[in-house]
Amino acid sequence: MPRVVGVDEYAIRKGRVYGTVLVDVETRRPVDLLPDRKSGILAAWLAEHRGIEVVCRDRAPFFAEGASIGAPTAVQVADRFHLWRNLGEAAERCVSRHRPSARDLR
Repeated sequence: MPRVVGVDEYAIRKGRVYGTVLVDVETRRPVDLLPDRKSGILAAWLAEHRGIEVVCRDRAPFFAEGASIGAPTAVQVADRFHLWRNLGEAAERCVSRHRPSARDLR
């Protein structure tokens, strides 16, 4: 069983039906597919698979809740894609906030 599990959604029918994919982050191999992306389903899966130390996930609240309930001692971290996305959004907000000041420097 994985020590570090990646959690993300996948489209069964884009825009209508989504599931959850679980990946062993250390081996980069899929571990399981869950039929939906509800927090209860993820929590139940995590509770059945003890020993998970890290849950790597996106910002979805249902994944955060499921991980908190199902693996309360696991550390939750952002995956690489969302970490970079968060950084980019923070940089955009900073630039937008300071744009008027930059115009005064001309």
